Amino acid sequence: MSRPHVRSTWAALGVAVFLASAGNLRLWKALITESTAVSWPVVACGFLVVAAVFNLLLQAVALPWLFKPVAGVLLVFSAVTSYFMLDYGVLIDVGMVRNTLQTDAAEAGDLVTLRCIAFIALLGVLPALLLAFTRVRYAPARAELALRAKVVALSLVLGALAAWPAYGELSIVVRESRALKYMTNPVCPLAALLKYARTEGAAASAPLERIAADARRTVVGPSGKRSIVVFVLGETATASHFSLNGYERDTNPELTARGVLNFPQVMSCGTSTADSVPCMFGSLTRKDYERGKAPSRENLLDVLQQVGIDVLWRDNNSGCKGVCERVPHEPVNGPESLRQGDEYFDEALLTGLQEHLARTAGDLFIVLHQKGSHGPSYFKRSPPAFKRFLPECALAELQDCPSEELVNAYDNTILYTDHVLGLVIDFLAAQSADSQVAMLYVSDHGESLGENGIYLHGFPYWLAPEEQKHVPMVFWASPDFLAAQGLQYTDLAALAARDYSHDNLFHTVLGLFRIEAAVYEPELDIFAERLPR
Repeated sequence: MSRPHVRSTWAALGVAVFLASAGNLRLWKALITESTAVSWPVVACGFLVVAAVFNLLLQAVALPWLFKPVAGVLLVFSAVTSYFMLDYGVLIDVGMVRNTLQTDAAEAGDLVTLRCIAFIALLGVLPALLLAFTRVRYAPARAELALRAKVVALSLVLGALAAWPAYGELSIVVRESRALKYMTNPVCPLAALLKYARTEGAAASAPLERIAADARRTVVGPSGKRSIVVFVLGETATASHFSLNGYERDTNPELTARGVLNFPQVMSCGTSTADSVPCMFGSLTRKDYERGKAPSRENLLDVLQQVGIDVLWRDNNSGCKGVCERVPHEPVNGPESLRQGDEYFDEALLTGLQEHLARTAGDLFIVLHQKGSHGPSYFKRSPPAFKRFLPECALAELQDCPSEELVNAYDNTILYTDHVLGLVIDFLAAQSADSQVAMLYVSDHGESLGENGIYLHGFPYWLAPEEQKHVPMVFWASPDFLAAQGLQYTDLAALAARDYSHDNLFHTVLGLFRIEAAVYEPELDIFAERLPR
């Protein structure tokens, strides 16, 4: 049986048309059915423009030993990105690339469903194999260049003719919905991937920059007791699903019973763990934060350790994103009763913590990094005893679940986080005889649950919906901790109602430990107004 064969010029054109059509289903869906919809003639013109541009690029690489590998990779890559843009409504920028590449195997595995595999196989692997099986013929150089020049010229003419009548309507739509520019696949995802590689490579080779060489503590143990602050780093909790913030379901019974100080208006630094965590522990505000520089700058944990405070990072997530590299850190390790498959429930974060306190004598700052409400498999994040809201979605394909079942599964994770935070408070309260103790909780980012067809998180910040940026934050402290700081819950209620963000965390923790440094900004310290200096 002879292999099919085709001229290289036509093979490149065929791949270009396939990528412009099947590879950009998310773009055409937005232009046909969503709020960005335009007329069919304009959509047709837009398709011709995209196909013409892709054809110009592929004609340039339609060379022996180069075309098939490049085109094959593009076909598979385009299918992968197209699936996630279609099914979860995500947009792929450098932040999403970072979030994807820095996640752990368990979280990534939840996204690889049968539908995902079938989609990528049908629209990526199969076309790539067909191309690999096809014999691509190249004519003598002069004839090859002549034909290719004609095809390139025709692409330019058709692209220009198509762009002319559609430009006015498309330019208005793009200005009104800037998300459209992220939907051109695989161009935008590839550009994001290259930018990620460039910025991460530069950061890895940069020398470490000290940020608080002058840091010193002004008051140490004024009550004769050591200070223990536990910072619970939440995961994927959105403020609107906390009953403390007015949510109609009682998702915070244990926090309510313990009388925590609730902060209803807190905004995240990013929409993914990979962006938010380095930002919130850094001294730069979100406005000044540059992800490429974060790994080469010291952070809050470095400053605390520098002034003699014992630091521990305990992780039940996909790592600390470089923040804990220079301080003691460890993965979660609990009893089998708190384990489900390859993952631990968040209660395991407290396992062995009492023994750690016994091994240290000085002040402590402990970070407990939750698994929290990380999707898409929300049903895996809560033990059976905390599945109060039923029926719940038990699928990773979120769009296949009724909205109420999806919300049930997510709310069960919030209810379980409430329980874990209650356990942390009880654990700290048990240490109050010889320690002054406090807990601060804040989520790294929020989550979309299908609103406007968007799921999960990781949207570009300037486009992200409120659900991905508005996060819960609560504070609890023992009476002697508050007294030593000159704080009272009744006085702090007015402060808690103000607008805050992750920008406040670095300076607030420095303030709680009475650390002075040039980098400390009192106006960003939540409690500075109540702290006697």
